[in-house]
Amino acid sequence: MNLADYFEPVDFSRFTTGNPLGKYALGPVIEKSSERISDDAFQKLDAVILGVPVENGKPQKKGTSAPDKIRNELYRLAALAQNLNIADLGNLKPATSPKGTYLALRDVVEYLRELKVVAIILGGSQDLTLGIAEAFKNDRFFWLSVVDAVLDVKKGTETFDSTNYLTRLFKNLPNLFHFSLIGYQNHLVGEKLIHKTNGISEHLRLGQLRDDISQTEFLLRNSDVLSFDMGSIKYTEAPSSRQKNPNGLRGEEACQLARYAGLSPQLGTFGLFETGNEHPISASLAAEITWYFLEGLLHRKPWGERTVYKAEIDGLDHPVVFLHEPESGRWWFKVKSVSGEVCEIACSEEEYRKASENEIPGRWLKFIQEMDDLSK
Repeated sequence: MNLADYFEPVDFSRFTTGNPLGKYALGPVIEKSSERISDDAFQKLDAVILGVPVENGKPQKKGTSAPDKIRNELYRLAALAQNLNIADLGNLKPATSPKGTYLALRDVVEYLRELKVVAIILGGSQDLTLGIAEAFKNDRFFWLSVVDAVLDVKKGTETFDSTNYLTRLFKNLPNLFHFSLIGYQNHLVGEKLIHKTNGISEHLRLGQLRDDISQTEFLLRNSDVLSFDMGSIKYTEAPSSRQKNPNGLRGEEACQLARYAGLSPQLGTFGLFETGNEHPISASLAAEITWYFLEGLLHRKPWGERTVYKAEIDGLDHPVVFLHEPESGRWWFKVKSVSGEVCEIACSEEEYRKASENEIPGRWLKFIQEMDDLSK
């Protein structure tokens, strides 16, 4: 596959000229990697940045699109403390139809997955998540996480766009193993819609996230894809987003979520959508979110040695098996399906503590059910 055929290359001079940080900025570092890129060099990359300047099927104007606005801010930020091998592929060439855009994005993500190169996708509207998810259609344990203030589902025959893309995604991927909705606002969604929507595995309200943001770490640790809607951020900090919410994530919380995602060895695709291009503050914050994802990626490590703990619980035929990584303090539990397949699910220390006190962990039961459903 020749990726160059899919993209319009970046004119780095537009983004690096006059930068006060000079050679200490991120832009020059990525420019050097991008200039050396070739089919053979792809396997040496840690990550690639690619723009998809398409809003609900309509291409944005060249040079003024949301991805270009983000680049203008991102490449002026400081270079990372240590070098990551990151290249910028440019912007995806316009397709003749929305379906063509989704298929092209699917092909690109599939190819990068094969090479084990992390894809950082700057949009564009969040319906582009559909094209990303198509690259995982045949994965039995595909885990998708979405950061959004709302749940983008609708009934009926309305025109497909970013406000209802999850309706089609759940239909196209009926065997989606796990879907997490992070940072939603209860007054914009409501418990009834959450419980009536098939496909939602876990959900974390904005208030719950704010009480303890570390809860998002173990959700993102298992995720293959994170789709981040800038509309989840409060309006005063992201004024260009389609959603105009007076409440929402703070900028520093959004950056922390991106860093958690970058740290996860499982997560191979990060999409940042709905930035808009009317206000420079939105682009600046989007650039900072992307920077912190890269900073997390810089510190990404494979799982280290883990200690096994077994919790005997009354009423269960077998103990609940936990894994603990002393170096990082991270925890997992094991779940096994009726057909014998085993998954390791990231969890909190609190879940282990409850199990050791003879209480069946609620999430463990939920995943047992998900594994059994997968075996049917």
